[in-house]
Amino acid sequence: MHNAGHPRRRQLAAAAVSLLLSASTTQVLAQSCSFNPSQPKTASFGTINPTLTTPRTFSITVNYKCTGGATAVFTISGANDSGPGAYRMQNTQQPTRFLPYSIATVNEPGSKITLNGLLVAADYQNAWVGSYTDTLTVLVLP
Repeated sequence: MHNAGHPRRRQLAAAAVSLLLSASTTQVLAQSCSFNPSQPKTASFGTINPTLTTPRTFSITVNYKCTGGATAVFTISGANDSGPGAYRMQNTQQPTRFLPYSIATVNEPGSKITLNGLLVAADYQNAWVGSYTDTLTVLVLP
């Protein structure tokens, strides 16, 4: 289905999210948290067919370790956020076009946090054709 003001086609290109991992170097009473910076840094919703009615998902795990009795606190932000926790991927060819998505986290204290992304069908069914991307920054403190 095409019209002059809103080009669409059966398949959108892949929608991907990149991670930028950072850890605080501040130590309080010898407490610290760190992660392995060589972990996987890219997740993808894959190729999206706007005629489908199923949500698209991704999952990526970040392993970390805290010492000195520290408890990790995470802050996640996206390069294209429209507000706190309002994640959006940007169309790489049409920079004013975005796809909203959400992130839920599962933390296994002291060892790993998993980010689970969700793109609901209602948001991608009328999306502009092309590739979409976002960069998430995951900050772990202390």
